[in-house]
Amino acid sequence: MLAMLMMMTTAAALPAPCIKLRQPIGPVVRAAEAKRLTRDARQQIKPDGVTLILADGPWRLVWATPAEAERGVYFYRRTAKGGYRLIDTWGGVIAPEERTETVAWAQARGGHPPQRIAGCFADAVLAGY
Repeated sequence: MLAMLMMMTTAAALPAPCIKLRQPIGPVVRAAEAKRLTRDARQQIKPDGVTLILADGPWRLVWATPAEAERGVYFYRRTAKGGYRLIDTWGGVIAPEERTETVAWAQARGGHPPQRIAGCFADAVLAGY
């Protein structure tokens, strides 16, 4: 019973190609991302609400749960000045048969994220992150 409960509350592993995009998120990174998200998304996010970061080139996707909303994925793109600009936010779950549609949605965001990070976004959502 305990093992089943743990499986239900623990996200599945990311596919191998996506592991390379996963960024380490210690306390300092969590605090910085929470501060950026609170400012940019205008939603209160605490450091422990930041649960996953994938980065590929100028793209940075941050999984975070605001205090008064459901978990979301925040799409950031690096600017010419070196900072990050919030491009879009996604929330929800998808079924396996919706993966292709979800990747296409991600790639249609401003600046057009590349296939690799768009695919890893969909895979991470499918895995329960």
